[in-house]
Amino acid sequence: MKYDFHKQQFTDLSTLPGKIAIAGSDEDLSWSELKEEVEVLSAEFKNLNIPQGHPVIIYGHKEYLFPVAILACIHSGTTYIPIDKIYPVDRVKKIIEKTGAQIMINCTDTDPEFEMPVVISNELKSSIHSTPDYQDRIYNNAEDPLQYIMFTSGSTGEPKGVQITRNSILTFIDWASKDFGFDQDDVFMNQAPFTFDVSLCDVLNSFVHGGTLVLNSTETVKDQQAFLTRILNYKCTVWTSTPSFAFLFLRHPEFKKEKNSFLKTFLFMGEELPNRTCSILRTNFYSSRILNAYGPTEATIVTTLVEITDEVIKQYPSLPIGYPMPTSELLIEKTDPSVKEGELVIVGDHVSIGYFKHEEYNRQKFFMHNGKRAFKTGDLAYYENGMVFYLGRNDDQVKMHGFRIELNEISNVICRQNNIADAVTVPLKRNNEVKKIISFVTVKDSIPQDKLKSELIPFLEKALPYYMIPGDIIIVDEFPHSVSHKIDKNRLIDNYIKAQTGTV
Repeated sequence: MKYDFHKQQFTDLSTLPGKIAIAGSDEDLSWSELKEEVEVLSAEFKNLNIPQGHPVIIYGHKEYLFPVAILACIHSGTTYIPIDKIYPVDRVKKIIEKTGAQIMINCTDTDPEFEMPVVISNELKSSIHSTPDYQDRIYNNAEDPLQYIMFTSGSTGEPKGVQITRNSILTFIDWASKDFGFDQDDVFMNQAPFTFDVSLCDVLNSFVHGGTLVLNSTETVKDQQAFLTRILNYKCTVWTSTPSFAFLFLRHPEFKKEKNSFLKTFLFMGEELPNRTCSILRTNFYSSRILNAYGPTEATIVTTLVEITDEVIKQYPSLPIGYPMPTSELLIEKTDPSVKEGELVIVGDHVSIGYFKHEEYNRQKFFMHNGKRAFKTGDLAYYENGMVFYLGRNDDQVKMHGFRIELNEISNVICRQNNIADAVTVPLKRNNEVKKIISFVTVKDSIPQDKLKSELIPFLEKALPYYMIPGDIIIVDEFPHSVSHKIDKNRLIDNYIKAQTGTV
C-alpha cells in the first residue's frame, strides 16, 4: 500500500497491507491500520464541521498518532499546526491565541497544561469542553488551500507562523519522489521534532512510496546505544538528519557499514554540511549515498539537492548545497556586481504564501517574480558549475543542531526579566559551526552572576524551547562598540574566550 497525495487516497490496497507503516515511540501501526485510522480521524473532522482553513493543533512528540494526524489532515484538506510537547506552555498558548485554533489532537497519554474547546484523544474520540468558535478563521484560498502553519523562531520575541499550501506540498512531493531515489522498500529513520520541517521530509517520502516510518523520541536519541539498536531492529535504510546530529555518532564503534549494512542513504539538511563529516562518513559507510539538501521552512522543506561523492569531497573544501528543484529558480541578489556572492532568493510554487498575520515582515521577505512567489532567504550564496554554495547568514539568525534560532528573540525574552537592562545574544562558532549560544547582559541592580543565572534560566525555560536557552549568560558593565557605533559582538566573543581560557 501507499498514499497518492494528488488523488488524496490510499492505493495498491492489496500490496502488503500488514507491513509496518509507522513504528511509533509507543506502538507500531500497519498500513491497513494506518488507512483505517486516517479515515476515522477524517470523519471526526467532518463531524466537528471544521471550516476550510481553520487550523487543528497536533500536539505530541513521536507517538504513532502524530504522523497519522498529519496524513489525516492532508487527506481531508484540513489545515494543521504541529506542536511538539518540548515547547514551553507559554509559547503554545501564544500560538493558540494568535491562530484562534479551537481543536487539538492530543497524541500523548496525558493532559497538557492548556485548555482547548475540543480535544481529540489518542483513541480518536472527541471531548467537547466548550462550544467551538470558528469565527477567527485563517486566510484561505479555495483553489490552493492552506495545509499547515509551522511556527519558527522570530526576531521580535514572538514565533513566526510559516503558511504552506497544498500545492506547495505537492510540488515538493513530485520532485522528491523522482529525484531522491527512494522506493517502497525504504525504512526511514525519523528523529527531528515535527515542529521542524526536516521531519516532514521522512513522513511524505515514506507515505508516497509505501515505506516504513520509524519514529525516535528525544529520550531514545539521547541514549546512543538505544538509538542505534532501534535502527538495527527496524533495519532503517534512510538516515535523515542535520550534519551535526550524525557527527555525534561518527565515533561510535557500531556506527559503521559492517554493523548497519542496510543503511544505504544519508540525507542531510537543516544546516551546513562540513567536508570533514562527509569524509569520515564515506570511510565508515563506503557504499552508501550521501545527499545534501538545502531549503528554509518558507520554501517547503528543501529546494536544492546534490549527491556528495568522493569526487565532490575532493574537489570542494566547502561542499555545495546542490542543484535547484527543476520547477524553481534560485536568484543571487548582489549589492556589488563585481562579486559573485549575494543574498539567495528562492522563486517557485513551493514558496510560502507568507507569515501568518505578519504583513509588515511579509512585505520585507516575500514578493512576486515573473508571476511566481519569491522569498528573500537572508542566506548568502553563489553559483559554481551549476550548483549553489552557501556562505552563511546576513542577519542575526543561526542554525544550531539544525534548529533555526533568531538571536534577537532570545535577547528580547531576556529583557522581560525585571533586573535586565539590556541583552545581546551571540553565537560561539568553531569551523563556521555554532557550538554555543551566549547571552551578554547589563543589569539594573548589582547581582552575582550565579544568582542571576539561577533566576534567569527558569524564567527563559517558560518562554523558549530548550534549544534556544543560552549555553552561558554573562553580566557585563557595558557593551563594547565599534567605530560605526554598533555593538561589537566579535569583541564580546573574544573577551569571553579569553576569560574561559584564562588569557585575559
